[in-house]
Amino acid sequence: MKELLLKNFIRISNIPRESGNEKNIADFFVNIAKCNNLYYYKDNNNNVLIKKSGILNSSPIGIQAHLDMVCEKNNNSNHDFNKDPIEVIVNGDIVKAKDTSLGADQGVGLAMMLTLIEDNELISPDIEFIFTVEEETTFKGAITFPYELLTTKRIINLDSCNDDVVYIGSEADVTNEYSYNLNYIKNNLPSYKMETTTLYGGNSGEYIKESKNNAIYKAFEILKNKNIQIISVAGGKNEDDIANKCIIEFSTSENIDDIILSENNCTVTRINKPYSLSICDTKELINNILLMESGFIGSNGISANLGYIETTNKEINFYYLMRSKNDYELDSFNKYINSKIYNLKCEEMYKDKSFIIQKNSQLLKKYKELYKEMFNKEVKEEICTGGIECTVIFNKIKDIDIISIGSNVNFFHTTDEETYISSWIKIYKILLMFLRNI
Repeated sequence: MKELLLKNFIRISNIPRESGNEKNIADFFVNIAKCNNLYYYKDNNNNVLIKKSGILNSSPIGIQAHLDMVCEKNNNSNHDFNKDPIEVIVNGDIVKAKDTSLGADQGVGLAMMLTLIEDNELISPDIEFIFTVEEETTFKGAITFPYELLTTKRIINLDSCNDDVVYIGSEADVTNEYSYNLNYIKNNLPSYKMETTTLYGGNSGEYIKESKNNAIYKAFEILKNKNIQIISVAGGKNEDDIANKCIIEFSTSENIDDIILSENNCTVTRINKPYSLSICDTKELINNILLMESGFIGSNGISANLGYIETTNKEINFYYLMRSKNDYELDSFNKYINSKIYNLKCEEMYKDKSFIIQKNSQLLKKYKELYKEMFNKEVKEEICTGGIECTVIFNKIKDIDIISIGSNVNFFHTTDEETYISSWIKIYKILLMFLRNI
């Protein structure tokens, strides 16, 4: 089992699959279905459905995972995520990648599904394998998947990253894109590039406490109330992850040492840019950004992440993700933030309702029974802080019974990402038992 799961994980890792670039991994699973004479369907978004007949006379069950991964690399890496395979490093039980993120989220789940598809001696009911795209960015796959092709009302999502947890729900979330118009003026003052870094990155759902000190917010805190004129800003990679680097270009007539002082993890280099925002526009931008607090906010269960900021030819765009277990509280906080901003265009990118599975969930009942039987302890029931596709699927299929499980992954969405083969085996064994007894 160990060798087979590892072999299949490496097969998955050999195929580039950054969010938005899932065609090759989708085609890989289509070819797997063809080779095994299985029904398959691929839509225009590269979502894939594969159906495998089982030998047990019980209702069909769905197993779901996303095809994409978050792509991060070290500064000294020349890795090209458009064409290069992930270089997997195995050290005993630990699996990592060389100089890049590993993609264990959700490569481990994909490897398990691949193993199930190719297992000719599998004891199970009919299985519908559901592969979705862009989970790490827009949830486009879960939103657009052709659910009318499914017959199952029972789905196991494999996106948990803790093998002693079963997710029974997920927080509501909303992400807004804010845009600030660039009205540049000529400026011949000395100009500088300030690069601010933090120790922490990774998924903001899993490490939300660290988001409080994200690099974007920290950089703007440094420049607050300083006599500067911003030129451009770039920080983070997507709204869901913690930004661990932010670069701000600005002009100033002040001594640069008086502006930066002795800030740790902050470097400044001289540049030559003959334009900038005005002092008034700069203050306005800084004040708007500093409204976007991150981490846990107040005592009402709200959390937020300022994950990504970019400068285009016309605008500075930044992306703010807010979460709560309470839909009403989330909506109130969203309205509060939008009432405080000024001279910003706001566009809602996506919004998901919270969900908690039904109390009479047969999947949850059976999983708890099997977990206790196999490991002699209770599995933890938790509400997922970060977004998982169960939220969308729950609202797409009437009377759906859905849970989320998975293997241990630490530091996911970073170059320190690692996972553990013993945890893969643990979850795969219970998945096999689950399929025999559900």
